[in-house]
Amino acid sequence: MKPFEYFIETNEAKKSIVDINLAKSLIKDMQERIGKTDLLDIKVFPKIIFENIYDALRDFCDALLALSGYKSYSHQASISFLAKQGFEVSLIEDLDRFRYIRNGSKYYGLSISIEDAQQIRNFYIVNKLKMEKIIKFKGLR
Repeated sequence: MKPFEYFIETNEAKKSIVDINLAKSLIKDMQERIGKTDLLDIKVFPKIIFENIYDALRDFCDALLALSGYKSYSHQASISFLAKQGFEVSLIEDLDRFRYIRNGSKYYGLSISIEDAQQIRNFYIVNKLKMEKIIKFKGLR
């Protein structure tokens, strides 16, 4: 994954104002998406579950961007920004892999398997506490 500065240079991310209200709104959206996916049967709705969890994770990334005074025009830029927030490279690489799977589904008609949906759900579960600590620390709750 390219460093966040690359995305600034290519205008895929831009300096903006610090937007606390946007960040709070994105976190609320993230939590609603996750809550609703918990109601769905993964064997019946793997694509919907996968895409909703992915979008929730991107909401989290974009909330961090808004708090830091940036706006992203690229999923990769949003994910890359996590490195500036101290997230491990392996986590960023996993999230980028999910981005790739989601794009295949969204734009090329590729299917999302139950295994894919379970992987992203497990990814969220493993990282949930860290995300919640950041949300609380940054005053987004």
